[in-house]
Amino acid sequence: MPTLVALCRALGPDLATAADLPVPDVEVSGVHVSELTDPTPYLQGRELLLTTGMGLTGHATQARAYAARLARHGVAGLGLGLGPIHDEVPATLRRACEAAGLALFVVPAPTPFLMVARTYWELLARAGNEELSAALGAHRDLVRAAAGPGPVPAVVRTLASAVEGWAAHLAPDGQVLEVWPRSSRASARQAAQEMSRLHNAGPHSSATFPIDGDDVVLQPLSSRGRLTGYVVTGCPGPMRAQDQQLVLAACSLLALQSEQSRRGTAGPRSSIACVARLVTTGYVDAARSLSADLGLGALPSAVRILAVAGLGEGQPNILQDIVEQAVPRRRSQVLCIGMSEDLWVLLRDNDVAAVLKAVRQFAGATAPGARSVVSAPTALAGVVRHTALVQQALSVLPPGALRDLTVPDHGIAGSDGNNGKDPAGLVDLGPLVDYPRADLVRAVVAYLRHRGRWEDAARDLGVHRNTLRHRIGTASLVLGADLNDPDVASRLWLALRAGGLA
Repeated sequence: MPTLVALCRALGPDLATAADLPVPDVEVSGVHVSELTDPTPYLQGRELLLTTGMGLTGHATQARAYAARLARHGVAGLGLGLGPIHDEVPATLRRACEAAGLALFVVPAPTPFLMVARTYWELLARAGNEELSAALGAHRDLVRAAAGPGPVPAVVRTLASAVEGWAAHLAPDGQVLEVWPRSSRASARQAAQEMSRLHNAGPHSSATFPIDGDDVVLQPLSSRGRLTGYVVTGCPGPMRAQDQQLVLAACSLLALQSEQSRRGTAGPRSSIACVARLVTTGYVDAARSLSADLGLGALPSAVRILAVAGLGEGQPNILQDIVEQAVPRRRSQVLCIGMSEDLWVLLRDNDVAAVLKAVRQFAGATAPGARSVVSAPTALAGVVRHTALVQQALSVLPPGALRDLTVPDHGIAGSDGNNGKDPAGLVDLGPLVDYPRADLVRAVVAYLRHRGRWEDAARDLGVHRNTLRHRIGTASLVLGADLNDPDVASRLWLALRAGGLA
């Protein structure tokens, strides 16, 4: 995220400091324009606030209250546009900002506020591209480390370098097997002592805790329901989201290495599970690289996700045998992730019918309470979004049910006496599901569930109400419908229920 220093450097004289204070090197969450004397209800914090000072009278009392209010709300800085109202910065405002510790800037005439906003968004896009490139590079480095000689030490060293901290591989009993850098062995041993907390919550639980000023993440490694060790990572907090994903990727790779050590050779299922996990977490390029390095061949361009939950302990391994036998001609390309009681499979569309038949037969005989969901076809890049939809559908599915998200649920849709006719069929959910930049499905479900109450729906989603308003507006645009229309809302709700999404 761009900082005030970076924004000032990019804009030069078009955003100059006006107060006798150094420019704070703080991240800016956005650029907001407001002429209100109290804009804080519309701010989340860390914004650069731009104003022409229309509401500022020049009185010292008002200026002090204005600056103090913005500083308390966490505004990163205040930019005063000269020209329309003020030819120069009022002395009362300068003194008030200095007293409140609020960075004050001048936007000289005729520089438009739009230039400041555009510069900010250009810096943000550039930072996002650099972050994505760095994340992909780090995942490739992990894959290469896992595929090369001495894979476990190489993965630990690569992970430590990527998170700019330290990393360790522990045995199930807490023995430190590998740590990098070597000077962090004491921290690794201290983390091993925290494993008792994991055993209280269950050996397959993760934990976070501080050690010597670092945020430490301890993740278990398991194979076929058996605990095989732990990965511990420490870095100055808070740990970034991309670093958390790197830790999970490293866990997948080390779990594969543990399986290889146990068998003395690369286990095909473990290899495929690592590739599948990378696909379902959105790292398609890393999955392709790992698939090529492991000799698994090219991944399919499009898949459907099949998730079977509630199978019972040990049953996913048996069901995976059945799934692989249902498509013997391409057995190596059935991407499966087996868990303690669940099985997730990435299938080509033309293999789905045979696999579903096999799943029904197995569940009917062995696990009648199992719940199954199969997604719509999606390109590999869309698997991470469809994974969330499948999880949501599983959460509302009754025991023993199987839901195909491409087929409307006529039992729900026909409950209004339309002789089984699907009133929700007029609403195409495809634009919502395939929208790439935000989870519109969850936003619409929350909005409709709370009957248009913005505060309740935003609280349910854990987002600001203005964010929810924007997503609902986007949903209306992509659907070409007004969600405030009761007829549209009712048909959309039935379509979401029919698709197992609500």
